[in-house]
Amino acid sequence: VIERVALNAKVLGGALGDHDKMVAVASCSEIILWALQADGNGSEIGVFHLGVPVEALFFVGNQLIATSHTGKIGVWNAVTKHWQIQDVVPINSYDAAGTFLLLGCNNGSIYYVDVQKFPLRMKDNDLLVTELYRDPTEDAVTALSVYLT
Repeated sequence: VIERVALNAKVLGGALGDHDKMVAVASCSEIILWALQADGNGSEIGVFHLGVPVEALFFVGNQLIATSHTGKIGVWNAVTKHWQIQDVVPINSYDAAGTFLLLGCNNGSIYYVDVQKFPLRMKDNDLLVTELYRDPTEDAVTALSVYLT
């Protein structure tokens, strides 16, 4: 049973060639990602596991993002072809602005990840998730809306 679908359709001749048009589907904690060619054929890029049910599936640029309210995010980087899972605090809301993924969490914090650069910490190779804001009263961030000019 397919529970989530994400589509990324870029113009022909883009930076990733045949991988500029992609579709991803999620069922429970499993994600399948395909590249679509101009002739309508497709090829499987990979099968990824988040470890918990996927509650949101979307693209930020050519990077595939999967999130769960339990506090897990998965990012597939189109350049490195690397799938990275990161634990964060439970997620209540999210938005994307440019190449930034912003996460509103139940501890009153807003975190961000630059998914274009796909930064990894040197000490443990974890995805670099940076705290952008913390509410002093720790009220949950239940909605995010970001607009960049």
